[in-house]
Amino acid sequence: METMTPRALGYRMPAEWEPHEGTWLQWPQDKVYRGYELKLERIWLNMVETLHDHENVHIVVSGERQQDHIADQLVYHNIGLKNIDFYILPTNDVWARDNGPIFVVSEDGGVAITDWSFNGWGNRFSYDLDDQVPSLIGEQLDIPVFKAPMVLEGGAVGVNGKGTFLATRTSIIDAYRNPGMSQDEIESVLNAYLGVHHFIWLTGAGRGECDRWGDATDSHIDIIARFTDESTVLYNRSDNESDPRCSMLVKSYDELKDATTESGRPLNMVPLPLPDVHQTSKMTDWRRSTLADAAYSNYLIANNVVLVPVYGHADDERALKIIAEHFSDREVIGIEVVALIEHGGAIGCVTQPQPLPIRN
Repeated sequence: METMTPRALGYRMPAEWEPHEGTWLQWPQDKVYRGYELKLERIWLNMVETLHDHENVHIVVSGERQQDHIADQLVYHNIGLKNIDFYILPTNDVWARDNGPIFVVSEDGGVAITDWSFNGWGNRFSYDLDDQVPSLIGEQLDIPVFKAPMVLEGGAVGVNGKGTFLATRTSIIDAYRNPGMSQDEIESVLNAYLGVHHFIWLTGAGRGECDRWGDATDSHIDIIARFTDESTVLYNRSDNESDPRCSMLVKSYDELKDATTESGRPLNMVPLPLPDVHQTSKMTDWRRSTLADAAYSNYLIANNVVLVPVYGHADDERALKIIAEHFSDREVIGIEVVALIEHGGAIGCVTQPQPLPIRN
């Protein structure tokens, strides 16, 4: 582990639209739920098929048996093994965005990992294996690893690559994650490890309230609003007042419209529809609500493509069109994720981008 902080060494967290070396995935395993791999595997195959012509795909597997199975499936479905590699690492689940490494880059071509503590979204779920993933990946890649002194999940983080950090208080400044830490203390750590210096904090919604719509993350920002460039934000909006998410999203909008970027520029706000998707799986009986926390903003920006979750909903095409208008240099592709959203996430939640080193 490194002793100096990333910012002191010239590192920063890049925006997701900056060039990628690849994307990390943790493959589903039946040890999580019986039939989990079979239920979700088609979604993972679709993601790999869409990504591997544009960047590397790094797949975390439980062992050689699963690796061989996935390789066979990739060949059987005519996807092939181009730009695909495998890493045998122990994991608890599939949520690579939250427990995986958050990469940072430096202007001199350096790439490093920031390793944040992961505690299963405030001790809701098992996390002992997932918490080790960033440091183990760092060892395999032989790149610097900076151990950060707080809990942080990748889905809680939004950055524009220029120093602005967008997040909800409930998912970070939280007694179940970072007890005793003040907002100032947390901002100091975020500045030191991600290189951000301008903070936009939304109120969000905490546990209890989030359980009403099947959200175990306490309002991760990636299901509320996402940067598409340095000052444009796609935000989720619900006009259905009976939707339990509606009041939180209205408050988030009010907070966003008063916010600015690090340069003082007001945010360009673009609404996205919010699909009303309900769960059917008995695997999700931990939830108090049958409303799945579906959002089109839970997409992955990759080289040349944007992978957007779709739900077989009437708003799918409208959402894809809106997102495409803001990524004119990329092909926007819908990936059906109904089986995945029943477990609490979508495309952005199960993917972790690795940036390409900056070439000057």
